[in-house]
Formats: sequence, structure tokens, C-alpha cells
Amino acid sequence: NSLYLSTLATLGAVLVGTALALAVVRYPLPGKTFLRTAANLALLSPPFIGAYSWVVLFGRMGLVNRILGTFGWELPTIYGWRGILLVFIVQYFPFVFLLVSAALRSVDQSIEDAALSLGSPPRRTFRTAILPVIAPSLTAGALLVFMATMADFGTPMIIGEGLRTLPTLMYGEFINELGGNPAMASTLGSILILVNTTALMAQRYYAFRKAYNVVCIQPLKVQRISPGNRAVLTVIAYAVVAVALIPSTTIIISSFMPTRGPVMYAGFSLQSYQTIFHLVPRAIANTFMLTTMAVLLDVLLGVLVAYLLARRRSHAHALLDALIMLAYAIPGTVVGVGLIVVYNRPPVLLTGTWIILLVSYFIRHLPYPVRTCTAMLQQIDIRVEEASVSLGVPPFRTFLKVTIPLMFPAILSGAALSWMTTIGELSSSILLYSGPWATMSVAIFTEVFSNHFGTASALASILIAAAFVPLFLTYRVLGERAALGM
Repeated sequence: NSLYLSTLATLGAVLVGTALALAVVRYPLPGKTFLRTAANLALLSPPFIGAYSWVVLFGRMGLVNRILGTFGWELPTIYGWRGILLVFIVQYFPFVFLLVSAALRSVDQSIEDAALSLGSPPRRTFRTAILPVIAPSLTAGALLVFMATMADFGTPMIIGEGLRTLPTLMYGEFINELGGNPAMASTLGSILILVNTTALMAQRYYAFRKAYNVVCIQPLKVQRISPGNRAVLTVIAYAVVAVALIPSTTIIISSFMPTRGPVMYAGFSLQSYQTIFHLVPRAIANTFMLTTMAVLLDVLLGVLVAYLLARRRSHAHALLDALIMLAYAIPGTVVGVGLIVVYNRPPVLLTGTWIILLVSYFIRHLPYPVRTCTAMLQQIDIRVEEASVSLGVPPFRTFLKVTIPLMFPAILSGAALSWMTTIGELSSSILLYSGPWATMSVAIFTEVFSNHFGTASALASILIAAAFVPLFLTYRVLGERAALGM
């Protein structure tokens, strides 16, 4: 089931994301900046929140189904593998869109002109001249989608209705009324690691073999099309983005509606927010505390590791780079199982404490600041540091006074990415938390299964807002081009 759903979701996300990227980059559509920004916003809400929002709309007691039910109409069920596939594609196609858009903007117009001047038709020109240049970025987006869907725990758990995937099976092996089986959970985790690592290695091998170095002097020209075709493309592009924004919009609107159990009523009310601040203030505080600590640790260690990787090249540092990227490929459920197995007995007993959550967040999201800072350091000439040292400034002070300020955009980008992905972490949190240390994502998951949709929406709205703030600040400080380059 996991391989089947992830493969179909990857194909769907590649088709939707690539088509939208081509429409936005190659054709004169109005509001291109809005489309790119909306694609970023669609990535902000954690996947399980997207699944929950579709339940709010199209579940058995959903808003849309209740309205249609008054007319005697009924839509196909959102539950099962078709609903999971829909959520996966809508949630993750922006990965492909953003990477392919950036790749298309780096292709020089002379490549297309040369192919056309030799008699190649436009479609063949794209397939044989442009597609090979953007293929590494396209496969990188596909890899992100595949690994994310393979590791997704919340979506199959919320709308799968018994459909078993590897992450849900691992969770079941630990949370079992008849006693769990840690050995089986570890075995399932090993399969997940094997699948994701194989996909990661295959993509890196393909990108290394098929990468083309292109110097972009003149970006691809915007093609002229008839007003009718332009109108059709505009409607399709905005419809795709609108569907991608449905989860966040639904959650925010429903959080202000009066509720009674699973049923929502028309009107405006702050009832859900009053309830969560009365019942689960500890979960909100835990989330912000643990996320802040994890991001600070990720940035501090990430900057140092990135400096080693960029300035000290050896086989040992290459191995370190591979191990750090492996942490990205390992799903959260696997990390949770591993930490429970290792730290469940003396001399290091962390299970049931907040420290084990912090360790999980730190490990899983360290690759973000490492990758952004490494890329930036590779663009900073080492002679800048050598000039400072030659003037009598000690190396460590040079690092603090010269290198760190030059790396600031990458540090900010890495911190923002780490924050956005950590604050909504569910797959490892659901296994590692104990009663006093529940997070907002765990509280949302619990409220959904208790049919308290109003309080779940209010918590999810706070989570979405908290994830949006660093993206907004990054745009303000670095500008759109740098922020998209994260």
C-alpha cells in the first residue's frame, strides 16, 4: 500500500507541478507572484492537517456533504486510498512546482532557439532540449514527494479507515492494547529506511550523471498565445492553486464557527479558541518551547558542520554529509521507534521526557541549515577569510565577524525551513510524547479522533499561523528570489 500510494502520488504531483510551472514561467499569466506565493503557503500546513480539512468538508458530517444532503445529493467518500491519494497530490505538488520553476528560470533562451532553428518542433524541443536540463530539479522534487508520502503517518491514519501503511503499522506495534512488538516495528522501520534511502541514492546518481552546466545569460522568453488559450491557462492555474489552499482556508474558517461535537453551524464564534486555551495551553507552550530549542540547536550545529563540509574536503567529511542527509530520508516514525528502543533503559533513560522529543526534532531537521549554509559557503571565496587572518584577526574571530555575516541569508533560510517543518511534526511526536509533553500536532490528532472538530481547527489555525511567520519574515528580509531559493 505504501509503495502503491507513494508512486501514484509522485506521478500525480510531478504532472500537476510541472504543468503549473510551465504555465507560470512560459506564458503571460496574470498574477504570477501570487501563484508562486500561494504555492509556498500551500506547503505550510502539515499534511495531517490537510487530511483533516478534507474530512471537515467532505467527511460524513462534513460541511459540503451536509449541504448537498439537503438536496439528496451525495459525493464519493473521502475515506480510503482515493482520499489519501488526493491529499498527497494536493499537499506535495508545490515541491515539484517550486523546483521546476526555478530550473526553468535558469535555462538560457539560446538552447531553445538553437533547437528551433534546426527544424525541431516546439514539443520535441521541450522534450529533447529543455527537459534534460531541468530533469535533475524535476527528479529532486519527485524524490521529496516520494519520501514525504512514504513517511506520512497522519493522512492514512485519519482518512485511511483501516488501510494499512508502513508508518501506521509501526504505530500500531507500539500502541497496542495486547502489548506491542518492538522487533516487528523495527523491522518495518528498516524497510522504510531501505526504500527511502534507495530512492535518495538513485536520484543523486541520476542527477550526477545527467546534470548539465548551463550559464543563463538570457532566460527563456515568455511565449505569446491567443487570448482564448491564455484565459483557459489562467483559469486552470488559479483553480489548481485554489484547491491547494483549500486545507488552510477551511481550517481557519471552521475555527471561528460554532460547534457541537463533530457538527459545525453557520455563524461566528470564539468558542473553540476559548476551549483550547482553557484545556490544552500546555500543548501550545510545549510546541513553541521544543521547536525554539530544536531550531537553535540545528542552526548552531548546522553552521559548524556546513563550514567543515565546505572548507575541509575529505572522505570523512563526505561520509558526514551522507549521514546528515540520511537523517532527512529516515521517516519520523522510524526515528521515534529507534529512540524508544535505544533510550528505554538505563544508563540513559529518556523515554517519557521532553528531552527525547527535542532529540528527535534536532536529528530530523538538522539537514535544512546544513544544506543552506553549505551552499552559501561554496559561493563565498575563502580568500575573504584569508585576508582577515592575514591582517592579524584570529581565525575564530574572523569566522564570527566576517563569515557569519556573509552567511546570514542562508542561516535565516535554514532556520525558517527548520522551524516550519518542526512545529507541525506528528509522526515522531505521536510515538515519543508522554502526557505532560503533548504538542499541538498531537493535540490536534487527538481532537480529530474525539470528533472535536472545532477545537482541532483552532489548534491547527494557530499552527498554520506559527508556520507562516518565519516565511513572511524571510520574504521581508531576503526578498522573494532568496526566499524561494531556500
